[in-house]
Amino acid sequence: MPKTKWRLNHSILLLFIAQITISEAVKCHDCVGMDCMGSFCKGDYCMVSQYAPRWGSARWGESEVVKGCLNGSMLAKDIRDHCEYAEDSEEPFTCFCNGKDLCNTRGRLRKVEREDVELVQCVCDGAHCRNDKTCIGELCTYVINHVTKQVEKGCTNASVPLIERRAIGSCMAPPITGAMHHTVAKDAASLLGVESCICGTDYCNSEKPTPTVPEKEKCTAFVEVTTMGTTTKSKNISCTGEYCFTATIKSKLGIMSSYRTLGCASFTGEDPLPEELDPTGCAVFRSENLEVKTCFKTSDRSAVGRALASKQIPESKNSKPSKGSSGKSQKSKAKQMEVEYDNEEEEEEEEEKMEKTKGKSNGKSPKDRQKSEEKEKEKEEIKEEEEEKEEEIEEEEEKEKEETATKKSFIFQKPTQPPIPDDSNTTMITVFVLIIICILGSGIVWKFELHKKLKRSNYDSVAGG
Repeated sequence: MPKTKWRLNHSILLLFIAQITISEAVKCHDCVGMDCMGSFCKGDYCMVSQYAPRWGSARWGESEVVKGCLNGSMLAKDIRDHCEYAEDSEEPFTCFCNGKDLCNTRGRLRKVEREDVELVQCVCDGAHCRNDKTCIGELCTYVINHVTKQVEKGCTNASVPLIERRAIGSCMAPPITGAMHHTVAKDAASLLGVESCICGTDYCNSEKPTPTVPEKEKCTAFVEVTTMGTTTKSKNISCTGEYCFTATIKSKLGIMSSYRTLGCASFTGEDPLPEELDPTGCAVFRSENLEVKTCFKTSDRSAVGRALASKQIPESKNSKPSKGSSGKSQKSKAKQMEVEYDNEEEEEEEEEKMEKTKGKSNGKSPKDRQKSEEKEKEKEEIKEEEEEKEEEIEEEEEKEKEETATKKSFIFQKPTQPPIPDDSNTTMITVFVLIIICILGSGIVWKFELHKKLKRSNYDSVAGG
């Protein structure tokens, strides 16, 4: 085969592979807020999550909903499109999707599978508990400062996308985020001597969770925090654990602009590995004002095997319903049926569009095809955004109609007791007025009579004198 022909075939093959890799990336909204539709990014998955800048129990900014892209080797390859909801909540706190571009909008997330997550009850002991002996949250914590021997127990919620999700069921030194030590550390240097354990079952923090696995990894431990332009660092020390981890948070939300930590973690095996993650690798979440990266590594193959064996099975594949979720499971089934129906229509539309593009693209170069495909995608995105806006307008109109209907029914509601007739009041007033007139009349008559008598007596006395 001539070299020129081989090079031409090789370049065509590379171009084809590049187009495949580009087409696999999904376009996502990249902004802050549940209803935001700002800038865009591309990644393996789209995500909606919560970010709450915390230093122990202190709030260093308001909790925000963040949308962005997920990439990395620690992500599972078959993450299903779903949203996680806390008990009795209508707003999701975490969503994953990659079914289509811009899938992390409110309208499209309503159509994905819903998963209700039960909160856990934990033992609460420490300065942050005040007088409470128990608390409720997403995770339970057991924190010990090995320098001061101070111990605190309590609850915490996921404050950063992905990071706490991977650390569930482990004991870490130092804590992988700033929200996991309550009040036992004041700065980066004191945080270096803190060990934090987090678990996800009721009262799992009544005693210190003790990992029984062999700890073969020798890791570097280090903490660096930047708040309001001031950076504090700890010294570098070594620790041993089942895994070595790194975590980096760069944020424009709140007063903590960056948090970087290295350390070691060992797992108890009592909490499953989340379905969205693999045991080792790196995962990156990028949003408009937030970037989060976490990595776990180990050379112990048995540790990876234990993690994979305990990997979480999605509720949709599990026939056993969770406690107290019988009514909710029926809702989720109905939503799944709607999603399947919508997907069938979308697949038919996509097939028709693909046939049309194939017919048009015959005889065109790869660049022209790529341009035409990009234009069609942009048109589809514009149409989808318009449809979502129309749906939101219709929902608002329906809500307004319901509100007006409820108001009218309330206004025209009949009284429960018969009204007092108005005639009784008028008769009483007239009688009272007549009595007063009679009294006044009698007083006037009596006065005139008295005046006559006095006048006559005066006249008699003058005549007699």
